[in-house]
Amino acid sequence: MRLRAIEFNDIDLIFKWENDESMWDVTETQRPFSHQAIKSYVETAQNEDIYTAKQLRLMIESKTEKQTIGCVDLFDFEPQNLRAGVGILIDKAFRNNGYAARAMELLKKYAFDVINIHNLYAFVPQDNEASLRLFEKAGFNKTATLQDWILRQQNYKDVIVYQCLSVR
Repeated sequence: MRLRAIEFNDIDLIFKWENDESMWDVTETQRPFSHQAIKSYVETAQNEDIYTAKQLRLMIESKTEKQTIGCVDLFDFEPQNLRAGVGILIDKAFRNNGYAARAMELLKKYAFDVINIHNLYAFVPQDNEASLRLFEKAGFNKTATLQDWILRQQNYKDVIVYQCLSVR
């Protein structure tokens, strides 16, 4: 497995993922994205680094499957404090195969060793058991619970905050 930069041939796959309404609760998306919007995002992502864009998406490529199986995001990057949020998506066809855990290992190594991030964090809805297990397995520590943080189907849900600090 490897993480790689976004390429133009990823546009259709990103379009599919971003417009999958079953994922909108996790991504906090409230509307579909146009193909043109995704194309513009990819064009911009290829020309800006994380210091300019304050975010970075890397595609997860499986060497055994010989295809792109997901993506990881660093978002809300703060250069002054060297921290960033983490998001991950594994395509439904490839879930429950350990890909997410391996991708998180690669992302942490890249974030800590290349970008020199000190603090990675994730906000995980309390009922997203797969993500809770993933972040715990990846060495993130539960540091807080945000009560009634997100509204889903007319009910408020708590969010668990996870953090992973680099060791320098």
